[in-house]
Amino acid sequence: MKLSDEMLFGHPVLSSTSNDYRDALFAAEFDVNIEDPDSLVIGATIRLNCTDLDDLLEEGGAGCGFYVICLDTYQNRLIEMTPGSASHKLNAHHFFGTIQVRPVVWSKESRTGWSSKYLHPEYGGQADFPAAAVLAVGDEARFSVDRERLRPFESIFTLAANEGLQRGELAVDPEGDKITIFVHQDTKDSVDSIRNDQRGRTVLLNAVYLPALMQVLSEMSQRGRTFETKAWHRIFTAKCAATGIDPAAGDTLQNAQRLLKYPFARIEDQKERLFT
Repeated sequence: MKLSDEMLFGHPVLSSTSNDYRDALFAAEFDVNIEDPDSLVIGATIRLNCTDLDDLLEEGGAGCGFYVICLDTYQNRLIEMTPGSASHKLNAHHFFGTIQVRPVVWSKESRTGWSSKYLHPEYGGQADFPAAAVLAVGDEARFSVDRERLRPFESIFTLAANEGLQRGELAVDPEGDKITIFVHQDTKDSVDSIRNDQRGRTVLLNAVYLPALMQVLSEMSQRGRTFETKAWHRIFTAKCAATGIDPAAGDTLQNAQRLLKYPFARIEDQKERLFT
């Protein structure tokens, strides 16, 4: 189904562009990333502040989710989810160019005289709608699927042992096609043992990748052109451009945190899982 802000409906619809509802909200936030060459992950947070529509969802009379549309690859699919936060993994090879994402609530059955205290007074507190009718629609979000920009930062780093370092010490070498992070063999064994666990990745973002990224930013500010032929440079500069960061200027700590989407916040969000 193709949705737009200019569409007209024969029944009330909750949206930011209509006055059909009062004191109600339907909105969403999306984040798109490529975790590996085959997986495109859409993180969605949908907020529905309308108890009457919530009740309809719980009764099974309506569905909630979002459309994912990619005109360049002829993709148009509806992903169902309850209001809240969730991640959805899709085949990355099905998407390229611009992705349009829009949240929606739709009816699964027709209703006559459905009542809601949130309806505009002109509806008299009641509304009729058929099955498969749009009941709420959020603002559209757009993402450009640039494979270089969406690759995870981990893809441009490689970990290697260096017995000349102390346990827990890091050294960074950006001279290869991947940025090498050198650590003591015992430290490398520890990293390898936790990197495939979500909790372990959260720790590594803060303890390994954040300082390594700061070092790379420092190197870029001093001799950025030196690295233009390196394979990691394309991904790195694409991510900087998408975040509005000039890798040759600015505070390295602040820039590194922005590029990693403030990794310490993940520790705060997962502290119960990490420390219990």
